[in-house]
Amino acid sequence: MNEYKYSELMLDEYLEDVWKCIRCGFCNSVCPTSNTSFSYMSSKTSRGRIILLQAYFSGILRKPLRDRELQELLDYCFGCRRCLEVCPPGVRIPYMLWRAKHIGRRHNLLNKLIYSNYGSFEKLCSNFPSLSNNILRSRFGKILLELLVGIDRRIDFPEFHDVSLEKWIRMNRSSTSGKRLAYFIDVFTNYHEVGLGIEVVRLVEKLGYSVEVPDQREAGTLLLEAGMMDKAIKVAKENVESLYKYIMNGASILTSSPAAYIALKYDYPEILGDSKSKLVSEKTLDIIELLIKEYEDGEIRFNEKNSGRIIYHHSCFTKASGLTKHIKRLLTLAGYNLIEVEECCGIGGVWGMSKKHYNDSLDVGSNLFIKLRSLSSPVASQSETCRIQIRNNAKVRVEHPFSYISKAIELK
Repeated sequence: MNEYKYSELMLDEYLEDVWKCIRCGFCNSVCPTSNTSFSYMSSKTSRGRIILLQAYFSGILRKPLRDRELQELLDYCFGCRRCLEVCPPGVRIPYMLWRAKHIGRRHNLLNKLIYSNYGSFEKLCSNFPSLSNNILRSRFGKILLELLVGIDRRIDFPEFHDVSLEKWIRMNRSSTSGKRLAYFIDVFTNYHEVGLGIEVVRLVEKLGYSVEVPDQREAGTLLLEAGMMDKAIKVAKENVESLYKYIMNGASILTSSPAAYIALKYDYPEILGDSKSKLVSEKTLDIIELLIKEYEDGEIRFNEKNSGRIIYHHSCFTKASGLTKHIKRLLTLAGYNLIEVEECCGIGGVWGMSKKHYNDSLDVGSNLFIKLRSLSSPVASQSETCRIQIRNNAKVRVEHPFSYISKAIELK
């Protein structure tokens, strides 16, 4: 099979999206990497990437999609999904570009192994938290992480806890009755922000829910963004099969991570297209949605003792998930005076943690960091990696919105 036919086959139905683009440039207006000092050259814009694909499939561009230079340009899409909100003809830009990345991905064997099993590696490190933390904090460990995985040595990798959230829930499960929730935790909360997950579990149990932990892989967002479509589809199928069994036994699926929520709610039905993934999508709700429901049902109220100013950061995934309006409403009900900031932090999951794009990520996030430092107030951001980026570069307090909201909740 020649290169052109192979590329057509790999894009499959998304080849239609290549031609649906009318080159209006709306995507450029919201794309984080299209609004920087380095973007308006060498097609480093959202529209430029699609035009390159149009040129290739029309026969104008003679380079194969496997070409290193073309793949470098495609890699400036880190899957924020902001473009999906504004594209007039509805081009599924990130899903299309992930397949184009898949055609020319150049991960070495070790990199493939780690990316394909990063949830397993996180679990292994969590079994030896003190050793893992000491290594990752050391200069040697940072250099090793950069060499093996490509994570820039300037990144402070989040610490592992003495016990994972999954283990904590199974050891401390207080109820097996009531409304059932199957908690899809994903790796970050499971191993690095265990305290946040414990807060979530304790509150929903007080509200009469029983919390269970299904067998689960990582959400697979990293695999999609790296263009490792075959691995991402495998992970999605495994998670859907596991969660489907809980739904059939009367449970709803709970998330507290926007990456996990988007994976279950949107990505899995998109890449699998089967009835099971669609049912998982329908039965998935974020902790923010659950709190809105409980408030509207009269089960919780807010004491408003936590009045004060909070900066609400619109993380890319939260905007894409549609949860923004609910978070703003809950923070306001909790008595906070909101200042909203829209700028992207630039991290894009692990995109901005990589040695390859670390400096680019600081360029993308520079306006946000300046604004947050000048406002000098606590920050609420739902994205786990955004919180890492903000802490490291704006040097301000930043927490998941739930942590602020839960302080003001009273049960009726």
